[in-house]
Amino acid sequence: MKNKYFLVLSLISSFAFAQQTISFEASEGYTLGNISGQNGWTVTETSDGLLTNQIITNEVSSSGSYSFKNAYVAQYDPQWFPIFGIEKSFAPALDYKNTTISYDFYATEQNGADFEFALYGINQEAQEFEIVTAVGFENRGKIYVYPELNLGGYTITNATWQINRWYNMKIEMTEATIKYYLDNSLILSVPNTSKTNLDGMNFLHNNYGGSAYYDNIKVNNENLAVADIKKTNIKLYPNPVKDILKINIADNENISEINIYNTAGQKLKTFSKQTEINVENLAKGFYLIDIKTDKNKTYNSRFIKQ
Repeated sequence: MKNKYFLVLSLISSFAFAQQTISFEASEGYTLGNISGQNGWTVTETSDGLLTNQIITNEVSSSGSYSFKNAYVAQYDPQWFPIFGIEKSFAPALDYKNTTISYDFYATEQNGADFEFALYGINQEAQEFEIVTAVGFENRGKIYVYPELNLGGYTITNATWQINRWYNMKIEMTEATIKYYLDNSLILSVPNTSKTNLDGMNFLHNNYGGSAYYDNIKVNNENLAVADIKKTNIKLYPNPVKDILKINIADNENISEINIYNTAGQKLKTFSKQTEINVENLAKGFYLIDIKTDKNKTYNSRFIKQ
């Protein structure tokens, strides 16, 4: 069911992770309706354009009045794996050696879609994108965990879930292990073998039927509005960009090399010792940029080509 993948959906992403409480409340700047573009969230793009039914709703919530509804998309067939939903980037990336992320989950039916939360990153050594870990509330009332721990590519845990109640899922990462908790009870512990920092997260389903709700997302046991996460050391502008992308790096560093990748992990362009690059020939969409400096540091960010 689950194989290694990176955002097969075509996403136009925010590249700065706004430090906001993720309970989807009006006090955080959210409004009822389409979540696309709200506080940096982006939605799956299809051949017909961006999905419009991934919404902020007041139908049910675990705290406050609103939640995010990962809704069934009636005009499309079931998918091989989860691709319909939303994504949000972290800037800077979160440390794989010391990060805890939790969220609340609720669904009204089973025997339909699998609902998956995933954390993705950029593997610098292999120069590719990868899902660091993913947790799925599977359609039969079971809970699975990726990465590949057996020949099926995922592990079905002993934990189960029922409809019409909220569950809290927590992922606790250290350099040695990744532990998974359902309502604060440990359901699985695995070695942390990816050694890849976390560049973003997504909530997706495979469109076999039914919708799910998410609420109360926390990182390192803090609401993201109050988490003291340092700002990235690089600035890209204008962003979105039509032709010339300018790059500014703090700390008086000089750029030695720039690489641009698409979301499939393919290297498209390489530049040397430049603070302005021409991206006019790139197709419209979301790209990742890898910047190396003369101080042997590497920075990653994202930009949108208009």
